[in-house]
Amino acid sequence: MRVPLSWLREYVDLPATETGRDVQAKLVPAGLEVETVEQLGAGLKGPLVVGKVLTIEELTEFKKPIRFCTVDVGAANGTGDPQEIVCGARNFAVGDKVVVVLPGAVLPGDFAIAARKTYGKTSHGMICSGDELGMGDDGSGGIIVLPPEHE
Repeated sequence: MRVPLSWLREYVDLPATETGRDVQAKLVPAGLEVETVEQLGAGLKGPLVVGKVLTIEELTEFKKPIRFCTVDVGAANGTGDPQEIVCGARNFAVGDKVVVVLPGAVLPGDFAIAARKTYGKTSHGMICSGDELGMGDDGSGGIIVLPPEHE
């Protein structure tokens, strides 16, 4: 069974500095088996923000469905202007809050995010799935769509 540290914190008073390895070191002597400790998102560096999808343009001249989106990332990009991002995922709509990595970020596996031309447009970042962030595949097959209250 997988047990996130955040879930344990709901039931046990753990210091904020307590890591998964610290908890493992206490559980094993208590007679509980710990198979592995995983750090989700290990290897993720750089600007990771919540963005609001403002527009979606369907690019239909390619073999697979591609979308050219504008996403409001607030002041996180240094200008306050919406980011233009090319994305192949289809499980989000205008108005949705999504997870965006900005140029300068590095995803797990040393995948550097930079502004790059693809499908005839320049993409200034990436709208991400949990798998791309090193959090594992949640089975949705798409990017992370956050509840509306996220900022």
